[in-house]
Amino acid sequence: MKRTLAMLLASLLLLAPASCVAQPGGGEIDLPADFWSLVDGSTATIPISEALYAFFTGDEEGRRSAVNHSQTFASYGNLLDGKADVIFVTEPTPDLLSMFEEAGVEIEVIPIVREAFVLFINNRNPVTSLTVQQLQDIYKGKITNWKDVGGDDLAIMPYQRNEASGSQSLFTSLLMKGEPPAPVPSEYVFADMSSIIDATTSYEEWGLGGMGFSVFFYANIMYEYEERLHFLEVDGVAPNNGTIARGEYPLATYYYAVIRKDSPDGGPARKLVDFILTDEGQRLMQDIGYVPLQAID
Repeated sequence: MKRTLAMLLASLLLLAPASCVAQPGGGEIDLPADFWSLVDGSTATIPISEALYAFFTGDEEGRRSAVNHSQTFASYGNLLDGKADVIFVTEPTPDLLSMFEEAGVEIEVIPIVREAFVLFINNRNPVTSLTVQQLQDIYKGKITNWKDVGGDDLAIMPYQRNEASGSQSLFTSLLMKGEPPAPVPSEYVFADMSSIIDATTSYEEWGLGGMGFSVFFYANIMYEYEERLHFLEVDGVAPNNGTIARGEYPLATYYYAVIRKDSPDGGPARKLVDFILTDEGQRLMQDIGYVPLQAID
C-alpha cells in the first residue's frame, strides 16, 4: 500500500531533528529562521520545501505554515522581484527567460530530481497505451473518438491546463514540441492540478471520455485518486519511478532549483541547493517519493 505523503514527511524528523546539518566536509549548514519565507515554487514541489524545512528545523508540525508556494509563474516573478531566493519549479519557458533578460537578471537553473510529464484517463477507459504521434494527433484534433485508438465509441475530451502552469509548459515543450494544439472549449482548461484530475476521474461522460495530464509526482503521490484513473503508457512505456530513473519513459524532465546568478557564495540559497545535490539530500528526495538524479543506496 502506498505510504501517504504526511507519513513520509513525518518520518523526516527521525532523520535530522536539528537546526543544523553536518556537511560531508565536516562543516554545518546553518539556515536563518526567516529564510523559509524566501523559498517558493510550484504546487508539485511543495513537498520538497516542506521536507527540507522539517529536516533542517525538526519542526514537522510547522511545515505547512512555514512553506508557501505561489505556483510556477508567480514564483518566477517573485525570484525576479527579490521576494524569493530559491524556487523549485519546472524549467523556465522562453517567455520567462525573456522576462529575466529584459530585466537584466541572470539565473541559474539546476536539476535536483527527475520528473515526467504523464497523461491519464479514467480507469473505465480500456485504452492502455498511445504513441507520441497519437497523443499529438488527439491534441491537434485529428483523432476525436476513443474507438480510433482501441477504445469505446466515445468522444475524446482532451483537457489542458492554463497557460501559466508548469504542466502546460511541459505539454507544449515535451509532447507538442512547440506546435499549438487545436482550440478547445474553455471548460476543457483547468486552473489547478487537482481539478483536471477530478474531471477525468468522474464516472460521468466528461470523465469517461476525458484525458488529462500532470507531472508524475503530483498525480501519483500528492493526489489520492483511489485508482479511479490510470496512467497511459507512451510508446509502450509506463511511467513509474523505475522507467523515469532509467530514462526509458519518453516524456521525462526534471524539477529544478532556480536561483539568481548574483546569489552570494555561502548564502542560504546556495547552501540549500548544494545540500539537495549531496547523497544525503538526494536520499531525502527519494524518501518522500521523488526520483533522484542518480541511484541512491
